[in-house]
Amino acid sequence: MLYFDVRCMTSDRMTMFDKIGKSQTLSQEIVANIEQAIREKKFQVGEKLPTEKELCEMFGVSRTAIREALQMLSAQGLINVHKGKGSFVNDYSSDHVIKPMSLFLELNFDIDYMYHVVRTRRMLEPAVARDAALHRTDDDLKKLKDVLIKFKKTKPSDFEKQGELDREFHLILAKACQNPIIPIITEPIYELMPRIKTLIYEKVDAARSEADVYHEKIYDMIKVQDGDGAYQMMLSHLKIAEDHVNILKEKS
Repeated sequence: MLYFDVRCMTSDRMTMFDKIGKSQTLSQEIVANIEQAIREKKFQVGEKLPTEKELCEMFGVSRTAIREALQMLSAQGLINVHKGKGSFVNDYSSDHVIKPMSLFLELNFDIDYMYHVVRTRRMLEPAVARDAALHRTDDDLKKLKDVLIKFKKTKPSDFEKQGELDREFHLILAKACQNPIIPIITEPIYELMPRIKTLIYEKVDAARSEADVYHEKIYDMIKVQDGDGAYQMMLSHLKIAEDHVNILKEKS
């Protein structure tokens, strides 16, 4: 972890940032500059940023502008500000991507969004199922089976629990691909599933039983590592899910 002293700071560090002159966007420009420095690995994870006083001199701005910028960087998850100790570059995890995307989808949720969600799933999840079949572990298989058993044991009227288990089933498949990018893309969508499934299961009589049947079929393909079979079963499953959304739209 590095600590900076204005008196002994190298000339390279002192000239890292250009002075800023537009009062309207001072803090935003400071954020952009520091963010770029972090992107370029000029500051490593866990490294301490220059002090507020040092940043004021480097940017040629007031302490107020620096504090506003640091607050914005903290809100983005790029840094952690520890009172009395300074600001440190954060270990930027997938949660910093998934949570904002989940919030965005939740805030924009309506019947039309349900349709867009299922269409997006049809584009992504058959390929996810195929990769999951090819790369799954025995532990992945056990987790899938456990979810199927729990799903069968839920009360017919416990739609929210069924939606949560539906989400869990598909998230296990995403993780079984052994590709860390897949869950980042799909998990925000899956976070909507309990809400979507509750609405569908309440209004579409056959939805719960059809979900159960197709989850079993997908599981069977995953078990024998039949990638093409898993692809087709998932495609059929999501085609039915799209039909259910259309039925719900007609009833609304």
